[in-house]
Amino acid sequence: MYIRLATLKDVSGITKVSTASFQQEALSLQLSERDLNVEPPGYDLEAMTQYMIEELTCYVIEQDKHIVGAIVLTLTGDDYARIDRVFVHPDRQGQGIGKALIQYVEAQSPHVRIWELETSTHQTRNIRFYKQLGFQVVYESEDEVCFVKRTKAKPSTHCFEEQSCEGWQAYGVNASFLAVTNSNVSSLAASNCNFSQSLFRNINFRNSTFSDLNLTGSRFNFVTMQENGRTVQMHHSNLRGATFNQCDLTNVTLTGCDVEGMTINGVPIDTLISTKRGEI
Repeated sequence: MYIRLATLKDVSGITKVSTASFQQEALSLQLSERDLNVEPPGYDLEAMTQYMIEELTCYVIEQDKHIVGAIVLTLTGDDYARIDRVFVHPDRQGQGIGKALIQYVEAQSPHVRIWELETSTHQTRNIRFYKQLGFQVVYESEDEVCFVKRTKAKPSTHCFEEQSCEGWQAYGVNASFLAVTNSNVSSLAASNCNFSQSLFRNINFRNSTFSDLNLTGSRFNFVTMQENGRTVQMHHSNLRGATFNQCDLTNVTLTGCDVEGMTINGVPIDTLISTKRGEI
């Protein structure tokens, strides 16, 4: 077996293994509703695989020069890491490949003090597997089991861990390069702050308000803007020159908007409107 960092040349191979692995798991469990731990978002999309390679940390494991498994990590700062996904092709499961992947990334990141991951409560084999690798259950609900593994690595110079700063206020604070993970920052109120070049991943922004923002040069990847009937509303926003690529715009409503120069699949919006009206 050979483990290495994934490259963009691996997109197709990783996606095939991911699709086979997660579909087989869903088929074996036969759940009445989709479980996002069993079938994570975009597991069968090459676009998601490309995103994970470019934006996260992704390793593949090969046998006979063929990709048979992969592991995806989110590294936050120096001390914390999250295992987002680990999957092995159904034909190669039970051969120690998943164990080899996890042990490899742990060895590659000896500075990480806390590893975390989640799995479905229905995935009893996964639960046993992670416990055997030294992960401990820290939270369990009807839907998922959350694990943490603490190592003997020394903490970085500045760590604020498992403490409460509820209700604190900050003024004139330099928090550049701050790394925050697995924390509750709900009801955060931020104004007149510099968040430029920041990175937000796996964040719950439900029912949040964003006003008077400068988002110049920002990117939005795999963002959900509609859930359970709740939709994002944008008012008086300047989206001039924005690009929407492979986005689901079902039932999008534009009212009182300036669409001059707008194109859809390369066709000017004026042409589409004129065609709809039978003018050409």
